[in-house]
Amino acid sequence: MLISDSARVLFVHVQKTAGSTIDRALQENLPDIRESKGIGRHAHMSRILKAEPALKDYFIFGFVRNPWDRLVSWHQMIVRMDARAQQEDKYGAAVRKRLARNTFWSEVARDFPEFEDFVLRGPEHFPRMRSPQIDYLVSGDRRADFIGRQENFNADFTTVCDKIGLPPFEPTPRNVDKSARPHYSTFYTDEMRDKVAEVFAKDIEEFGYTFERPEA
Repeated sequence: MLISDSARVLFVHVQKTAGSTIDRALQENLPDIRESKGIGRHAHMSRILKAEPALKDYFIFGFVRNPWDRLVSWHQMIVRMDARAQQEDKYGAAVRKRLARNTFWSEVARDFPEFEDFVLRGPEHFPRMRSPQIDYLVSGDRRADFIGRQENFNADFTTVCDKIGLPPFEPTPRNVDKSARPHYSTFYTDEMRDKVAEVFAKDIEEFGYTFERPEA
């Protein structure tokens, strides 16, 4: 979650939807960028507006992602971080500190190292894992003014820039897995696929996401 009072914009950061890339882009181009004191970076829009009601009149935006792909990305990020934390160097020590501060990451790394467990049992264990993305982007009858899609990131972020008066530019990706990861569908059994469809039914209905397999 980031706010610019000069641009009158509020960015609502849904986890694993290119949010860190957007954070950097806003921080580098809006000098007065700030957070709302005491509000987490992944707070729901409703909580943010409760803390700062005046933001209701700002341009509010966020991004969403195919829920099957999103869970793969989420789990893979934590697994990578846990592996890096095992390194006996300064970088490993820094990652260990990050894991220690984030109970969700540390508990997933410890108790849900297998993706199947993360999908099938994680939503019952972690409330954030069963929160539909659309719920982050509404507050009562107020809905985010623009909801971009991670799958269409460059074009949708260009739309955001136009809305808030920034020249179009391609932001530098952050927290991106640069390895050649298989298509998300290869990580799923039928049971896992159906579990995600159940947990994120609101997103699937709202945004029309489907579980797709690449053509052979």
